[in-house]
Amino acid sequence: MERAERRGIAGRGVRVGLLMACAPVLPWAALALGVALVEFLRPGGDTRLAARDLRYGGLLTGGSVLAGVLMGLVLAGALALASRVVSRPGVLTLVAALLGALVFPASFAVVAIGTDGAIAQLGTTFLAWPVMTVVAAAHGSDIAGRTRRRPWLWPSGPAQGRGPAPVTADAASEHPHPAS
Repeated sequence: MERAERRGIAGRGVRVGLLMACAPVLPWAALALGVALVEFLRPGGDTRLAARDLRYGGLLTGGSVLAGVLMGLVLAGALALASRVVSRPGVLTLVAALLGALVFPASFAVVAIGTDGAIAQLGTTFLAWPVMTVVAAAHGSDIAGRTRRRPWLWPSGPAQGRGPAPVTADAASEHPHPAS
């Protein structure tokens, strides 16, 4: 596999991994940071509680980004290997769904660590598991490079591994309009 194509697969996988990890976790990070702000600003607020919530917000934000990158790299690597063996798009979708279901516990672990095991946050993140499995399945063919149905996964231009078009010296292009 060409180096630029491997980089493209990894990039698409990381984008989907970030979507899968950040969508269910970042609302809890925003909530923690909002509570910290309220605790800092209200008269008689508890600065210890505010500091704890800032720490939770940082753990949730950083943890979800890290989990998303790792989830995406696992998705991309496994789908790149599977696409060499599998020729049917339906089978590739099932492989992506299975991989999505297997890597999502990383997000669950981030929420467990970042909220000290809060039941409401863990419960709603658990409910997001099948949804994120469907997200992985829906984007599996695009990650592997078999389809281009999701334009946000396919950057254009030099970022995709293509360089700029070479410039050629053309006498005709220097003077497009005849002099009058």
